[in-house]
Amino acid sequence: MRALIVLMFMALPVGAQVAPCDPNQPQSALTQCVSEAYQAWDGLLNEAYQRVIGIQDASGEERLRQAQRAWITYRDLACEMERARYDGGSIAPMIQLQCLTRLTERRTRDLEDLLRF
Repeated sequence: MRALIVLMFMALPVGAQVAPCDPNQPQSALTQCVSEAYQAWDGLLNEAYQRVIGIQDASGEERLRQAQRAWITYRDLACEMERARYDGGSIAPMIQLQCLTRLTERRTRDLEDLLRF
């Protein structure tokens, strides 16, 4: 039982420790901060994906690859849609990055869950 608990915590993404952005910064600094958070979660996503691929048989690996490609298409389109509401504004890139970060964090956690079972 103790080993199971240790394994569960080992699978948690370190990205949960990404520092929040200070809302009192200028827009360009906020966008940069959100970009850094996105890059951190994207790195964690890639690590989780590689670990999940590593435990799959050939058919599981192909299903995971197809699912990941479909998820990337969904993520990109959903975040473009969120950004479109602010097109022309200086906040638009940050809105898109916030969406990318949020969805990438969720996908990372979903992949981490696959390692627990």
